[in-house]
Amino acid sequence: MDRFLSEYLDRVRPALSALPKDAAHQIAFAFLSYKLGIYHDAVTRCDQALKILEGHPIPVLATALRIVRDRADALSRAQYDAKLPFLFTKADLPYGIIDPKEPVADPELFQLTDALVLLYAAALIGSPDDEQALEEQEKFVLQLLATYRKTLNK
Repeated sequence: MDRFLSEYLDRVRPALSALPKDAAHQIAFAFLSYKLGIYHDAVTRCDQALKILEGHPIPVLATALRIVRDRADALSRAQYDAKLPFLFTKADLPYGIIDPKEPVADPELFQLTDALVLLYAAALIGSPDDEQALEEQEKFVLQLLATYRKTLNK
C-alpha cells in the first residue's frame, strides 16, 4: 500500500473505528458504485448511509456522502459540470487527505477526491466484509492521490 494512503488510514482509523457496521457497508457500496459508474446505485447507497448516520459523532462522513451523492446524481443525469453544493469546513480538516492550504487548480474536483478517499477509508476500516472488494479498488484511490500530488508539484 502506498505510504501516503497508509498514513492517512492510520490517522483517521481511531475516529472511524466506531462507525456502525451497516453504515460502513452502505458506504462501501456507495464508493464501489460510484467508482464503477453505477451512479443511480451510488445515490441510493449514499442516502441509505446518511439515514443510518443521522446523529453520528463524525459529521464529516455525512458531508463526504453528500458530495459523492450529488456528483453521482448529476452524472446519472448527464450533468457533467454541475457544481457541488456541500463543501467541507475547517472542522473537517483532520479527516481530509488534501491540505487546504495548498493551492489547487480545481477545488471542486479536490473536494470530490477528499470525499471519495474518506469514504474508501471509512468503508475499509468499518466493514471487514467488504475489505477484499475495496482492496481491489486501491489502484483507483492511488490514482486519485497521484493526480492530487501532481497538481502540487506543478
